[in-house]
Order: sequence, then structure tokens, then C-alpha cells
Amino acid sequence: ARRYLNDPVAWLHDHMDFGDDQPSDYQQQILSALYEHSRVAVRAPRGAGKTAPAAWAVLHFALTRTEDWKVPTTAGSWLQLSKFLWPEIHKWAKRLRWDKLGREPFSLRTELLTLRLLLPGGEAFAINSDQPDLLEGAHARSMLAIVEEGKTVPNASWDAIEGYFSDPGEKRALALSTPGAPTGRFYDIHARRPGLEDWYPMHVTIDQAVAAGRVRPEWV
Repeated sequence: ARRYLNDPVAWLHDHMDFGDDQPSDYQQQILSALYEHSRVAVRAPRGAGKTAPAAWAVLHFALTRTEDWKVPTTAGSWLQLSKFLWPEIHKWAKRLRWDKLGREPFSLRTELLTLRLLLPGGEAFAINSDQPDLLEGAHARSMLAIVEEGKTVPNASWDAIEGYFSDPGEKRALALSTPGAPTGRFYDIHARRPGLEDWYPMHVTIDQAVAAGRVRPEWV
């Protein structure tokens, strides 16, 4: 339904069986910010649950856009894509309420593959961040770029994603990372460096993660 196009939080609550794993306030705020600001960069402590909003964003985008859409996903390492982000997408796809969505579950043979979601009208897929030319080659009317562990993604890949915004149509980007060394584009976004004002930085604190039950106080 069109009412869900720009409201991923409502879409999630109406179409996802969360069970005991309810989304935290900050996870929902990340999704809302993506549709309020278009480019969102989130720094969060380890264990805060930042990969889940990325997976939800992919599923929402894929199931609410019907034609000419793409979701390129990249990360600081291939391991981050193959062992964390895409398994998270598979995990939450199993919890979707297909009766509410009005379709059969994704086929694991032709639709939801290991590192790719292929549907009529568009696809989500994994690209290694050390291949910015492949990122540059992705074009569609509606695009959502996902950047995991953005602190180690090279600037050339950030530039490729920025290039999406030069085209007409719907363009969004969600970057997430644990904090790292004070270098690189992800750091520059959070330092509010000139030329990066279009990015909306968000900071999930360790106290928020503890309050949400994502991180044990003893570990802190």
C-alpha cells in the first residue's frame, strides 16, 4: 500500500512478527530518520543492534517499491556482508507476515538468494567496497544504499554512492558503524566537515543500548 512507502516503522509493526525481540526506540528512530533526511549515518557501540535496522530497511524498500528499484549493500569487509548483514536479512524475512503482505514467502531458489534479493522490478545485492566501479554502475529510479561498518569503507565508494543523488528520483543512503579512528568519510560526516551537510548523523550511546537490553551493564 502506498501509505507505507515513506513509513517503514508502521510497515514493520504491521508486517513483522517480532515476538520477544521488539525493536528499540533508537532502532525505529534510525528508520524514521532515513525517510526524513535521505542520508543517515549512525555510529553505535558494539552489540547495540544496528544491523537489524539495515535489514529492515532493505526488506521494507524491496516490498513497497514495485518498479525500477535497487538496493546496493556494501561494507568495510566482505565478511560483514556475508556473515552479518545478509544473514540478518534472511532472519527477518522468515518473520514477515506474508498473509498481511498478500504474497507467498520469498523463494530461496529464485528470489532470496545468499547475497541477493531479486524481485519483479528490482533487486538488492552485495558489492565489495573495494570495487567502487561496481557501485557506480548501479542505477534505478528508486535507490537505497546500505553501508555497513562505514568507518573502513574507502572514500571512492562513498563518492560512488553520492553520485546516485545526482540522478532524478528517490535516492536514500543508510550508513552504520562502530566508532573508529578519526579518519575517513564516516568520521568526517560525524565531525560535520564542510561539504557533508546533507548527511544526518545519529549517535546511539552505550547508555541507550544498555537501557534497551542490547548490552549488559557488566560488559560496559
